Amino acid sequence: MADAADVWEAFCAELARAGAVLRRPTTPRDELTQAEGVRHLSRMIRAGLENRLELADLEHPTLVPMVDRWLLYEGVTSDARYHHAMLDGAARHRVWGLRGEAPLFEIGVYDGKQAVHERSHLLGSLTEAELEVGPDGRFEVALGPEPRPGNWLRTDASARYLMIREYAHDWRATRPGRFEIEREGVAPRGPLRLEAARAGLAGAAEFVANATSFWASLSDYWIGLGANRFLPTPLGGGVERRRQGGAGREVARRDGGASGEVAADARTEVAPPAGHQFTCGWFRLAPGEALVARFAPPRRAAYWSLELANYWFEPLGWGTGRSGVNDRTAVREPDGSVRLVVAAERPAAANWLDTDAHREGLMIFRLSRCDAAPPAIETEVVRVDALRPAGRA
Repeated sequence: MADAADVWEAFCAELARAGAVLRRPTTPRDELTQAEGVRHLSRMIRAGLENRLELADLEHPTLVPMVDRWLLYEGVTSDARYHHAMLDGAARHRVWGLRGEAPLFEIGVYDGKQAVHERSHLLGSLTEAELEVGPDGRFEVALGPEPRPGNWLRTDASARYLMIREYAHDWRATRPGRFEIEREGVAPRGPLRLEAARAGLAGAAEFVANATSFWASLSDYWIGLGANRFLPTPLGGGVERRRQGGAGREVARRDGGASGEVAADARTEVAPPAGHQFTCGWFRLAPGEALVARFAPPRRAAYWSLELANYWFEPLGWGTGRSGVNDRTAVREPDGSVRLVVAAERPAAANWLDTDAHREGLMIFRLSRCDAAPPAIETEVVRVDALRPAGRA
């Protein structure tokens, strides 16, 4: 039997090495990004222990909330609630519970979770359009290789991760769902063995290093494509689509600069839900500057949002509504278009995305359940003072 103290000391040593992400040449060295990096590493310890130790027993899977106010990662949105579980797709499972009131809903199975497995792509899903729900709001979904009556999601050995997403425009007025998962035909859970604890801690330390370095490198990617512009990303949800020529054109202007048609590549496609499209960009603003973004949202989209995140892919102002808007909360222009202002200081604008003291960060535009491509988003950097009415202090 391994020495338990050695197990713990090895875990702590690996955690110390994960902190090297803060000294990468490309990691911003400003105090805010570094402080948030330290906090993010501590948060990833919690996420790593959950993903690689607490949820690692595939014979007894558990569905738990993936993020909350104190655990944010992977560029999640404030408009969604996420539950997740590890699973063995070759076995039979059932997921059941209360559907809740979220307008958009999806149960998806993936070939892995980022930073745990090699990749994370959607294999199959049931959305609010297909899910059969009883009059009392209860539902049950069977998962497994063989077809089952009612709600059924096909899984096989390639399916290793399950996620439930609920999207709502205002969670203060929306009742969330409640969910459980069970693998069929297994014996009760046995006592924890030291080797399982050792493997879980080793996996958790690996998760911390992999998760922080992956998402930081993705921020580096967006930074490298140029600031204050939006670029379309590959369309996920099991549908392959590439924008070429004039299709899906994104217009990006900085102080009157020229437009461009560059699209992000497949490395930006990480665990997208069905029917979601994204266009993203990196803002960088000097003191006193603001980024004005204008676009005409599709008329028949079930949902769209634009939200800011920091270098570590944590959404800013989680749950406050200060750093993001959606199709219900945004104030529209008379012609139906939307004008947003990204700034650290409050501008004279109906739609203000507060950077929460960040001078740079990620901008994520989501579009869901819509046949049209994400809209072209025109951008312009201006002085915040120029947006204030005359005579206003």
